[in-house]
Amino acid sequence: MKKSMLTLMVGLLAVSCVIFLTAGCDSDLVDINNSPNAVSEANVKSITGQQAVLVGLQAIIGDWYAGDRSRVTSIWTRQMCAPLGLGRAQPNSWQTYSVTRGSGDVIDYSWRNGFYAVKLANDIIDNAADAGIAGGSLNLYLGMAKFYKALVLGEHAALWGDIPIETRNTVTPFPVFVKQSVAYAEVQKLLDEALGHFQAGTATDARDLNFQGNQTRWVAASNSLKARYHLHALNYAGAATAATSGILTGGTVNGIWTLALTSEYSPWGHWSQTETGEPLRANKYFVDMLKSEAGDTRLAAYFSVRGGAAAVVGHDIYGDLGGTGDELNVSRAAGLVRYRAYNAPFPLISYEENLLIRAEVQARAGNTAGAITDLNVIRTGAGLTAKAAGDFASTAALITEILKQKYLQLFLEGQSYHDMRRVNKTDGTPLYRTGIPYRYFYTQSEQTTNPNVPTGEDLFTRNELW
Repeated sequence: MKKSMLTLMVGLLAVSCVIFLTAGCDSDLVDINNSPNAVSEANVKSITGQQAVLVGLQAIIGDWYAGDRSRVTSIWTRQMCAPLGLGRAQPNSWQTYSVTRGSGDVIDYSWRNGFYAVKLANDIIDNAADAGIAGGSLNLYLGMAKFYKALVLGEHAALWGDIPIETRNTVTPFPVFVKQSVAYAEVQKLLDEALGHFQAGTATDARDLNFQGNQTRWVAASNSLKARYHLHALNYAGAATAATSGILTGGTVNGIWTLALTSEYSPWGHWSQTETGEPLRANKYFVDMLKSEAGDTRLAAYFSVRGGAAAVVGHDIYGDLGGTGDELNVSRAAGLVRYRAYNAPFPLISYEENLLIRAEVQARAGNTAGAITDLNVIRTGAGLTAKAAGDFASTAALITEILKQKYLQLFLEGQSYHDMRRVNKTDGTPLYRTGIPYRYFYTQSEQTTNPNVPTGEDLFTRNELW
């Protein structure tokens, strides 16, 4: 009998072991590397195995977050586009929302890779103590595992709506789907538990590729992630409380790649340098937003001049923005600078996002001065002039500016897709373009193997909360 892909024992991915070995490990991983996709229970329950799983978890999280979910949502929010004639037909279909249900589709990959990460997180949660990891190291491993598991479940709840939150094969071989609101509640529970671990004290560990075990940074990052998913769930008061304790002095959690291996590259590095024709280019809508105020340094930081164009231009992919000249020439559409390098780190949660969340919820609560202060950190950091209260005719106008800066600042991070649907629901603000799906569909491979997949779902039906 087939089982849902979520219940398969995917074990330790090969990339986990390889990256681990290049990260300064002095432990013997020979047994694990003999069969990296079928790690034995004994290896998972060893200190060496847990160390490898931790690094493997961080590796797949980066590929999942910066990969297909980032590319598709960047097109659906009009940050990037795939001009015809530049390369593969696959991304051309994303801008007409022609994603398929077949196994191997980008939506399928996003679903599977996210739950592969959940499996690795569970391997740490279930086995770290038995493996002999103790004290501050145990707090670090459990805290990180629950942090990353919460990240996956939060993004999957945002993208699909109802999702499984328990994938261990306990009562039934087929994971049960819960409502989106229940999934978000589980995310907050996991993050509260992660905070408990981090606050109890951590240990220095080079296998923590972001903070090397720094307690203060992990506490702040966990609070920022809590703020993000409170915002998703329309709990603005909860978002305000969490953001106040979030990342306020730097300390981004990144997806990380290394140039130590010639075969390793980041997802956007691959699509910018390796894919023929660099098929994903700047969208005119996004470039025009960056040009809407003089001096925005993000324009040059994000994009390069291509094909002999006189300046950075975005492609008018839908022909609905009055594009002329270079904006209609596919070869002149700007290519990536940001995240182009094979080893460019990709933000999972950042200081800038935390500030913009806090700015929005402060504005909604009537704290105009606080909202503008946080907004101006982003604006002046991008080379724009600071705003004053008199520059906004209403609270709605202030929130619009905050969301605009978030759209521009969190380039390619996927949060704009969630904001777009959330704000369309709560404030009535139009979508970036009519016809954008409100959610991902459940993949064919999951529908085939799991009888609990919700039926009758529609790409254009709003999620429970949005």
